[in-house]
Amino acid sequence: MLDYTTEENDLTENPDNFRAQVTNVTSYTQEEIVNRIMNIGAGLTRSDVVSVLEAEKQVMAGIIAEGSAINTELFNAFPSIHGVFTSPADPVDGVTRKVKCNLHAGTALRDAVKQVRTRHITAAAKGPVITTVTDVKTGSMNNLLTPGRDVRIAGVKLRIAGEEAFIGLFFVPPGGEPIKVDPSDIVVNNHAELIACIPPLPAGTYQVRIITQYSGSGRFLKTAHTETFNKLLTVG
Repeated sequence: MLDYTTEENDLTENPDNFRAQVTNVTSYTQEEIVNRIMNIGAGLTRSDVVSVLEAEKQVMAGIIAEGSAINTELFNAFPSIHGVFTSPADPVDGVTRKVKCNLHAGTALRDAVKQVRTRHITAAAKGPVITTVTDVKTGSMNNLLTPGRDVRIAGVKLRIAGEEAFIGLFFVPPGGEPIKVDPSDIVVNNHAELIACIPPLPAGTYQVRIITQYSGSGRFLKTAHTETFNKLLTVG
């Protein structure tokens, strides 16, 4: 069973486009493949199987090294030359112009793919997650705030990214208007940590809120994600 989640497709402009993200692919080493061959009862000893696979590897690598192609039911492999040639006499230098090996599925693998069953599962949280908020002056965690001093926010996908005015770090009083931290007062802006100067908040209780288009891929998310910390923090 091939499990997958769906997520926004950041490569298109259509907000209704999604892409699949496979979540549970298992990789097998040659030793594990040998184990599975032994389990099907092929009538060979383990050393026989290992020897045949090793011989196959050496022969196929040798064929490609000769500049030839391989065509089996499992895969097709063939060399090609990549790069830009500025004159007919340009050599293949292995840097700007190099030989590459191309691999394509053969008939057996193409037939096997048709038999894969898929299952859609619920994705883990994609947006920011706040785990702790620490008042740097007092060392208080998830409790106090000291206006004019730094706060350290830990978690995942916290980086403030995006150009819209609603993007940023906020302190939100219950039932009141969010108070935005000036972007210049955010001194550390990373995936796992934010450090910012707390604005001159009046006495009361607040929640920390992050709104960001950070994706981790170098591109902004099309839709901003919001995380509001579930603990009330107090300004005395």
